[in-house]
Amino acid sequence: MKKTIRYLLLLLITILVSLFASGRSFADLSLTNRLAVEKGVGRMLATRYCSGEGAYGVDTKIIGKNLKQVEYKATYDRFLESDSVRKAQSFLDENRDWMVKIEQKFKVEAEVITAIFLIESDLGRYPGRYPLLKVFISLASCNQDEYLRKVYGELVARYPDLDYEWLKRRAQKKSNWGYTQLVALLKMADRLSVDTVKGSWAGAFGICQFIPSSCLTYAVDGSGDGKIDLYDFQDAAASVANYLKVHGWRPGLTRKQQEKVVWSYNHSQLYCETVVALAGRLQ
Repeated sequence: MKKTIRYLLLLLITILVSLFASGRSFADLSLTNRLAVEKGVGRMLATRYCSGEGAYGVDTKIIGKNLKQVEYKATYDRFLESDSVRKAQSFLDENRDWMVKIEQKFKVEAEVITAIFLIESDLGRYPGRYPLLKVFISLASCNQDEYLRKVYGELVARYPDLDYEWLKRRAQKKSNWGYTQLVALLKMADRLSVDTVKGSWAGAFGICQFIPSSCLTYAVDGSGDGKIDLYDFQDAAASVANYLKVHGWRPGLTRKQQEKVVWSYNHSQLYCETVVALAGRLQ
């Protein structure tokens, strides 16, 4: 027992010395320790990526975007305009040979996959510009008072009726989710350049805009090269098809049933309606 106590005291002293020597905040230190102790993430790996130094620190702008999301119908209407439909149709025609094989394997229509590609990343043209590490470190830390107060001050100027207690509750849920996704991202460090990969401010990446936990669970190799790369169209398409199949997609679903399955992919009714409607316009 005494040896254990001495070890713990020595460990605490070492941590404190490291903290003050590096100039890191207690919040950053807590995050790296949580990753190492709770999730078994290598301490060197956690410290390298999550110490709050350089480009990987907390960004309150990212937190604000995630805590106060405003959805507009016009955002999705544009995907059903003739130019967007033609663009999606052209992509489908050019890639139909290999997409048909994926459709036959997973029983998910190529039109649905194409619709998701268009809406998520404009068929791979805009996979995102936010460093994923910064996104998830920010979200994992968003319930901390020093960040939340700043975010509230930035948001209340635009949304005067914003309630701080509501924001605090939302931040706690988002922090738990961000922490889970950060762990999933770090688990892919051996096959993904986690220090450079970029995605959306919401933490999705690749042509299909998977979050890290979805990548770990549902992403599959569609090109047959033995690797999974969500910036490769065939891998991304197979991964989308696998995801939808696992969540209940099958031939013959009604429109409402299709929308219900797509809901598992993105919890927005406007999104679900647009995916199904766009897929229905493709041939």
